[in-house]
Amino acid sequence: MLPYLRLVALGGTDAFLLESVFRNTIWGHLELPVSRANEEAICRVVRQACKSALSAYRTTVEEKIACRCNAQDEKLMEGDNLDERLRIAVCIRAGEKKVLQQIDGAFRERESELDVLEYYQERRLKDLGLVGEQGEIIFWESK
Repeated sequence: MLPYLRLVALGGTDAFLLESVFRNTIWGHLELPVSRANEEAICRVVRQACKSALSAYRTTVEEKIACRCNAQDEKLMEGDNLDERLRIAVCIRAGEKKVLQQIDGAFRERESELDVLEYYQERRLKDLGLVGEQGEIIFWESK
């Protein structure tokens, strides 16, 4: 999923990677982070989508984070007179909330790691031997 999200979020100076679409090599480039701006956009969009989906449920985000299902879900589950199909639906709803929270958490963690990721330009400069051991760019001087 991440390579596709990176493609969708390409913009600005990262758009040069689109040239590789015509050579069918773009997916290799998009397996790894393209740029900080690209990764930030992905995290922001995915986290917003999770929050939006969670807001469609009756409970608040804080209540969802505190427990897997809200009090109404728990009350429904405790009752013996609950129809089996309704019980399954309540379990599915609780599972959906949990998955959305986990995805949001994974991308929140990803956001905290953006400073330590190696992006395309850094990888490319290393491949070309233009970066020293300390990460400094090596400039070639003509003689």
